[in-house]
Amino acid sequence: MIPTVREILRRRVSPRSYQQIRFCWWQSSFWLPRLVASSVVRRNPRIQRGGVCELANQLRSINVFAPTEMCRVMTKFGSDKGHGYHNYTAIYSALLGNLRDRPLRIFELGLGTNNPTLASTMGTHGLPGASLRAWRELFPHALIFGADIDRYILFEEDRIKTFYCDQLDSAAIRDLWSQPALKTGFDVIIDDGLHTFEANASFLDGSLEQLRPGGIFVIEDITREAIPRWLQLLETYAKRFPSHQFVLVDLPNFFNSWDNNLLVIRGEANQSALGC
Repeated sequence: MIPTVREILRRRVSPRSYQQIRFCWWQSSFWLPRLVASSVVRRNPRIQRGGVCELANQLRSINVFAPTEMCRVMTKFGSDKGHGYHNYTAIYSALLGNLRDRPLRIFELGLGTNNPTLASTMGTHGLPGASLRAWRELFPHALIFGADIDRYILFEEDRIKTFYCDQLDSAAIRDLWSQPALKTGFDVIIDDGLHTFEANASFLDGSLEQLRPGGIFVIEDITREAIPRWLQLLETYAKRFPSHQFVLVDLPNFFNSWDNNLLVIRGEANQSALGC
């Protein structure tokens, strides 16, 4: 789809209709060819930190070139986690794919605001709540929770409930976790909010204790320039949480070599996996 056609469609149809058209194009021209090619092409994550633990070995073995069903569902709803500028769904599929029938509690910070005045905006054509609705479809027995700084896009639907949070404000983070619906912890916590080191570190500091034993905490879209600061900070976290595994991983991507990095944390690892 050439840029001129894309812009014409954006101006003439609703964001939801545009997303449906884009998804049909993506499946035929990207997903299916990539699915076939991945039988012979491999692109494995590069571990920046934590390379001696079980979680790192699992991440290192993933072919992030190969699209998954999770990739297709995320893209269908308008999330950017699927193959394209990011390829996070390959990671999520490997970590969570065998848990899809369980009654998980999943939380994601950052609903995808389309308010152009906010630093975390997805642009005026963003679809707030896209990834939450994708998680709901992917995990039919899970409860899905989310939060955002934009109060105007908060919503509640079947098995989805959202809350306000400013991740740069420690008091707001404490208030978030004091909500009755959020008090029993989470199997999955994802930070896809404001992508700055300060914002991510603030939310991690106020939220890691909400992770259930064996749960997964992910910070998305870490930039290359922030990696040295994360390497330094994670040494402190490894001492504070010696039973957790902390792995900083760089995902090869043809379209994005700037912020296609993840911090993946697994809660309360086995003693044999300590040292990450």
